Amino acid sequence: MTPFLLLVTLAFSSSAWSLEEPWLFQPVSSTTTLRGDELLRIGEIHDVQNHLAEALTYYEQARESFRATKQRQGEATALTRIGAIFERQGRREPAAEQLRDAVALFAKVPASPAHGDALLTLGKVSAWLGSREEAGRLFERAMDRYSRSRNVQGVVSARIQFGLLRISDGLTQEGLRVLEQALKDARNRHNNDQTLAALLALGDARWIMDEPDAAKQYYEGALASVEQRPQAGMEAVLRYRLSVIYGAIGQQEKGIGSAKRAVTLYQSSRDSSGEAASWSLLASLYEALGQHQEADEAGQRALAIFRRRHVVVHAAGPWENPLLSESK
Repeated sequence: MTPFLLLVTLAFSSSAWSLEEPWLFQPVSSTTTLRGDELLRIGEIHDVQNHLAEALTYYEQARESFRATKQRQGEATALTRIGAIFERQGRREPAAEQLRDAVALFAKVPASPAHGDALLTLGKVSAWLGSREEAGRLFERAMDRYSRSRNVQGVVSARIQFGLLRISDGLTQEGLRVLEQALKDARNRHNNDQTLAALLALGDARWIMDEPDAAKQYYEGALASVEQRPQAGMEAVLRYRLSVIYGAIGQQEKGIGSAKRAVTLYQSSRDSSGEAASWSLLASLYEALGQHQEADEAGQRALAIFRRRHVVVHAAGPWENPLLSESK
């Protein structure tokens, strides 16, 4: 069975463990002339485009600018963004350090929309690092913070994380209630993205509960919606999930088709981690069918991506890549 933490991270990251390879670029202007809020906005543009290296550069410069001018709320927001980048890259200990500093600063300044984001992301990091009780408290604090600021979208995101944590801890009824409420809230707001996220989470919950048929129904329902309103990132995640399930229930050929589609989608979004995981999964599916040459080729593709990424990030320090190690 695919581990819980793998599923959670894939579910709630627009590009799971995405670490694009850095390329040389020139800033839009001399960053010494830009204010912290301007640097932050430029970083956010790169962030949305999944240019993580560039986004991180601007966020770090924004942090220093805010720190130099003693703008604590801006500094906390920049720390939150940096921590979120590290979390997406799988660098969880440095992410936790940045996010804890952000939470401490937010406690000293007026309410900020990013406060809930810091709590939510720190909760995800804490779960990965094994501090599950702390993660639960952080998710509850995030829900409270989002509720106070009337950020319904944030509340739904925190509920999804909290519900899955409860499911993985064996508190299945409580977890399912939380996830069903998240789905209801998302549908009431006609928020398609969060509706898909809640359906995905409910599928993950049923998979964790060893109910693959029920999980498949949720994933296929979400996929039907994505096919009507295309979203490459979400489709890739769903195709990967369904491929895992097809393999588990003995439908390897169907799983191979789904995994191949996931590879294509991850390639188009420049998500090397997702692509490597899909190749690795393909290798397992081919091996199960006795197609050893195809299995070896797929495995070599996954290994090549991992080696390339490991070399790229070596200067920053290698870190665990659970997507590669746990999906085989």
